[in-house]
Amino acid sequence: LKKVARFASYRGFLFGSLREDVAPLEEFLGESRKVIDMVVDQSPEGLEVLRGSSTYVYEGNWKVQVENGADGYHVSTVHWNYAATQQQRKLREAGDDIRAMSASSWGGDGGGFYSFENGHQMVWARWGDPKNRPLFAERDRLASEFGEARADWMIGVSRNLCLYPNLYLMDQFGSQLRITRPLSVDRTEITIYCIAPKGESAEARARRVRQYEDFFNVSGMATPDDLEEFRACQEGFAGGGMNDMSRGAKHWIEGPDEGAKEIDLYPKLSGVRSEDEGLFVMQHKYWQQQMIKAVKAEQDRLIHAEGA
Repeated sequence: LKKVARFASYRGFLFGSLREDVAPLEEFLGESRKVIDMVVDQSPEGLEVLRGSSTYVYEGNWKVQVENGADGYHVSTVHWNYAATQQQRKLREAGDDIRAMSASSWGGDGGGFYSFENGHQMVWARWGDPKNRPLFAERDRLASEFGEARADWMIGVSRNLCLYPNLYLMDQFGSQLRITRPLSVDRTEITIYCIAPKGESAEARARRVRQYEDFFNVSGMATPDDLEEFRACQEGFAGGGMNDMSRGAKHWIEGPDEGAKEIDLYPKLSGVRSEDEGLFVMQHKYWQQQMIKAVKAEQDRLIHAEGA
């Protein structure tokens, strides 16, 4: 095993780096810390990871998952089977104990993205009816403690936060941690864990777990669709040509939009629609900067070795 050169924690999340020349954790996380806070603060006792996990491998580059986790464009199409199943449950009046959040209307009530420093990014969308959220019963307490705006974001907004490069903190159709591990240039391993606020009621916990199982895991109704999408994208990359990422460029906003300011969040770039692609541009720019930095460091090392 390799020694972890740097190790630090933030709000119960543990981060390690194999390299020593990295920024202090809170500096690296930057404004994305405030999104982590909105998840952890859902309970006075913090979060817990529930028992069990799911690990699977897809045939594609690791960056495909990093893009997908913050992509609002694919939800209503790639996950149409999930959305249609939800509708059938309601139409047949067979009872819907899961009370899953709607995928067909995801983003229809407003949404967007925020890009942060160091490649971190978040896509968000307002739920049309947040009453089926496991946390809904806690709204008054959260509003009293954190204010109306933050309480609305905790309960009424779907959030996928990418802590670049390999961790997603998701609070949407279910609540989860998603960890990406590259195996090769075209093969990636994903491990996911269901997370929940400590001390929530038995009813809320059961609903949270059922919603998570319904959408995620290799046995869920959404994950297999995503994995096939990843494989198809990787195959398409072999065709060459430019992969355009300019959707929504005319209305990207430098810095925070008004919604971000309401919750004291100051991203580097804001998007007014969840399907906009500006966050991918920012993410890949950071990746490019890090690759150039790494190549230069290796060249300098070789020059130094040859001159010794």
